[in-house]
Amino acid sequence: MAMAALALMTTACDNKKTKTEGEQTEQQEQTWQTYTNDNYGYSVEVPGDMTKRETLTEDNGTIFSYDGEEGVTFNRIDITGGEQIFGEEYTPEKVKDDYAFWTENKEIINEELGDDYFTYTIPGDELTQTDYHVFKGSKYVVVSICYETGFEDKLGGDVAKHVFQSIKFK
Repeated sequence: MAMAALALMTTACDNKKTKTEGEQTEQQEQTWQTYTNDNYGYSVEVPGDMTKRETLTEDNGTIFSYDGEEGVTFNRIDITGGEQIFGEEYTPEKVKDDYAFWTENKEIINEELGDDYFTYTIPGDELTQTDYHVFKGSKYVVVSICYETGFEDKLGGDVAKHVFQSIKFK
């Protein structure tokens, strides 16, 4: 998968804290779990401390969250995938058309469009959502990260970049 624009993004898999004099240096490493969908042939890494909540329709994806309740949750990662309805290949033009469809009539920031992916963020006062769509051949994966204010360190920035960069097709 050619994702040259994402090559500039860095992945932060660990955070190091230096303690005051006389105390030891503590290294806190981010752990990851891999969600694999054999039905549609893709995998995605999510933070290891998230809980898998449910399988989506037709086993095309799943939801991971930090909230302890079933049902509607924020602070979550939704992962879906599938195949183009008629099995057609995704071309840069088809990706561009899908991008126009998904971003139409939405207030978006941080948008980016490539030949085989696009991403955008929908800002909010209390809730932020970043969607990342990736295409290969006739297949696609959509990862949507939604989080409340205060969860930026768990689901935004480098964590989101790692999740998006981890998308793999079989």
